[in-house]
Amino acid sequence: MDNQMIRVLVIDDEEGLADFMQRILSLKGYAAFMETDGVGAVNFFKNERPDIVLIDIDLGYSEIDGVEVLKRIKEIDKNAVCIMVTRITDEESVKKSKEYGAMHYLLKPLDSKDIVAAVDEAARVIRQRRAS
Repeated sequence: MDNQMIRVLVIDDEEGLADFMQRILSLKGYAAFMETDGVGAVNFFKNERPDIVLIDIDLGYSEIDGVEVLKRIKEIDKNAVCIMVTRITDEESVKKSKEYGAMHYLLKPLDSKDIVAAVDEAARVIRQRRAS
């Protein structure tokens, strides 16, 4: 199964960074989408059910932060594959994200190789689930 069959939602309030991640993933063949607001992202997830979600923990201008986005997404689909993206290394956010089922953590500033490697690994998990 090629990457085009894998849908990725990028959530970051920094529109330039969200666009960068979306373009990188699109170039690698993923069907990538972006949201810059937590509430909008949860609604997108509810309606579109992407396979993988990259979530910025600090959604500064959003009503809800990334940890709350993760929690709400997992309430919709407990098997959702989520990768947290952050500048913040506060242990409480890390702990809550792990409790809610985040698969990975990526630290900003982001390198395109790190983004692709994390999404590729998540895509392998998705493919394994679909094959079984």
